[in-house]
Amino acid sequence: MPMILKEGGNVFKTEPEKELIASRIATADVQPTIDWLNKTFGFKFTPKEFLGTTGTKTHPDGTFEKNSSGDLDLNTDTRELPKEEIIAKLSAWCQKQGIPDLEIMNKGRTFEAGWIKDAGLQIHFRTPIKGNPENGFVQTDFMLTDNPDLQRGAKRGGTENYTGADRAVLLSSLARGRGYKFSPNKGIVDPNNGDAVVADNWDEIAEILLGKGATEADTHTVESMLAKIKGDPNYEELIAPWKENMEKQGKTVESRRNGIRAGMLEAQRTDEFLGKVAKAVGKGIQNTARQVRAGYKLGRQGSNISKGLDDYKDAGGRRTTVGQVANIGKTAGNTLIGNQVIVKDPGTGRTIKVAANNLKKYQDLGWQEVDPKRTGTISVKSKDGKLSAEIKPNQLKTYMRAGWVEESVTRLKTTLNEGGREINHAEDLIFWEGSKGAKRALQSIIDLEKGGHENVTVKWDGSPAVIFGRDENGEFIFTDKAGYGAVKTDGKAKSPDQLKDILLNRSGGKMKDDPGRIMFADKMANVFKLYQKAVPKDYRGFFKGDLLYYSTPSVEDGQYVFQPQLVKYSVTTNSDLGKKIGASTTGIVIHREVDADGNEGPVQNADKLQGGDVLVFPSVTVQQPPKIDNAGVKKLATLINSRSAEIDKLLDPTTLEQKQMKGFGDMLYNYINTKVDTGLDNLGKDFIKWLDTKNISMKMKQKVIEHIKEHSAGFVSLWSVVSGIQKVKDDVIRQMDNAESDVKATTAGKPGGEGYVLSHPEGSIKFVNRSEFTAANRAIER
Repeated sequence: MPMILKEGGNVFKTEPEKELIASRIATADVQPTIDWLNKTFGFKFTPKEFLGTTGTKTHPDGTFEKNSSGDLDLNTDTRELPKEEIIAKLSAWCQKQGIPDLEIMNKGRTFEAGWIKDAGLQIHFRTPIKGNPENGFVQTDFMLTDNPDLQRGAKRGGTENYTGADRAVLLSSLARGRGYKFSPNKGIVDPNNGDAVVADNWDEIAEILLGKGATEADTHTVESMLAKIKGDPNYEELIAPWKENMEKQGKTVESRRNGIRAGMLEAQRTDEFLGKVAKAVGKGIQNTARQVRAGYKLGRQGSNISKGLDDYKDAGGRRTTVGQVANIGKTAGNTLIGNQVIVKDPGTGRTIKVAANNLKKYQDLGWQEVDPKRTGTISVKSKDGKLSAEIKPNQLKTYMRAGWVEESVTRLKTTLNEGGREINHAEDLIFWEGSKGAKRALQSIIDLEKGGHENVTVKWDGSPAVIFGRDENGEFIFTDKAGYGAVKTDGKAKSPDQLKDILLNRSGGKMKDDPGRIMFADKMANVFKLYQKAVPKDYRGFFKGDLLYYSTPSVEDGQYVFQPQLVKYSVTTNSDLGKKIGASTTGIVIHREVDADGNEGPVQNADKLQGGDVLVFPSVTVQQPPKIDNAGVKKLATLINSRSAEIDKLLDPTTLEQKQMKGFGDMLYNYINTKVDTGLDNLGKDFIKWLDTKNISMKMKQKVIEHIKEHSAGFVSLWSVVSGIQKVKDDVIRQMDNAESDVKATTAGKPGGEGYVLSHPEGSIKFVNRSEFTAANRAIER
């Protein structure tokens, strides 16, 4: 039997040891094994349908790893071989072998020693090598698609220098640089148009990514793609994300950037562009550091090309005409400051940042300008995290093409970034993604029963929201959200006594003698030093999170019990999390990281907190998959499919933009949020009545009413779909709330807490029972 090597994608494991059952397969055994599959199940897979390096890996060194495949990837056309037919044939064979029905299918992490796993767009099968179990097993992956030519090209193998995964990253990098996204299932899609397919055959994809005249053959390898775009003026920006990925793997990538472009990119990439001292980065740049700095100066001088060109030549730069560099200098010289304003929806209190030239559109929708005098900036970081910058909004596209990522948007320089929805409710996806969003929500719910629950984590209902960390001078600050954003007073406490004083004297000290307020201030002051000790003295930056408890929770019936706000949590004492709670004094769930100006970004440094007094709560995943109401789901899926065209016409972004109604999706969101207070029945039927109560111009109201009348069928279907998704979502939430788990949450004595978050590659999704938790939460007086 061949040696078993652990593979990251292998899904078949023994119980309970979790050792891999399937192994690698020698290249010489690939074709005989697929011949057995074809003969046994009536399949017709030929070498043309072998994806990646399946059956092709050979190396003169003779080692098994370099002359074998980790699994068998087969390009499977669902138009000829439907998913259900594959599973039925494989299951029938298993039954003939005497395998009990309950042991045929894998069931998430609860049972992985099966023979078949339904993984959505793939079916995995534990396959006897050459049809004989005595030879061991290999995992066969039926890669499902309705466009086999597209998938065949997307799943090509690698070369001596670059793997197939490296090629996939380059395809994605090039697509992003051209303003699109690359999907191995759809092709080139437009993220600004609901991921509409732009091209799904490889000749068209090649021209979009590599330039006019490129063909499918040019996309076969990393080397052929790089050679094709080497003359592209945006070469460095196009490959920047891919290049960074390669460098992390220790692979060297040749740079084609000259001194001027290098200086320009450094001027745009770093905060020197905002007036700080130039620090040109020389890595990967062929020209000297002097040339880079000269290029930087040229970029800063904008239209003053002549002097800049002289400086560049004096620094040793190659001969370059004014005409060749004029556009580059002009680009930098014309990098304008884009004014941003903050607007607030008086109905919900939600604030967002908008471009100044879009202000009137939001005012027509009833939004109010918060602070017209302030400008907004965007905080960006290079992918390696080594460089960061505060840029103006109209610079963002340039940075993203260069591989930088957006961290956050500063609404007000002195106020934390609070606007917008980072994670949407499942039923709300339709408002911004149309029928595609509804399908994504429903499929995500269906997948929960098939192992998707492993990507679902508990939402913690903590309070108060706190910010803590060290400023640029290393001085420790611990305060609540209001204190951090205070404008008229200094709310950034640097000692326990100062924190207590701030909390008691807020609002003119109206509550300084209130026993409850005094108790709160004392508890905050008591944990000050614990958080101070947890943040290393050399750390710079802040963490934003919600406190879960100030002191080690009490134990009731073998459970640690704590209730920071509305939800009461019980955690089994001898569970992994319970043991951590018992060893801690205070607990917190951290949501974001914050810089000194209030710019927020994702959590990246929580592991740097030290000691055991402060417990940063880890993600707690759902342990049992819920059962899906197949009949209800099938009915809802039919509704979505049959009504998708009329729903998409109602929500068509181009139409809404032409009618100056780009905020229509936000309006629908605001409506359903306020419906929580009065009940979520009969959604949509009182929308016009609700609209009449909002502070919106008569002109805008009339536009909205006319648009709804024009698309009345789509409007009715929209709310039918929303209600349907809510129903199946609430059902799985109740099951997860009542399932056996190390963490139990109750609200007002009933099972259930704030809800759950599903991690999804197209955007995480909230599973919250709006009619219960959201309604109870909105009813609390704060």
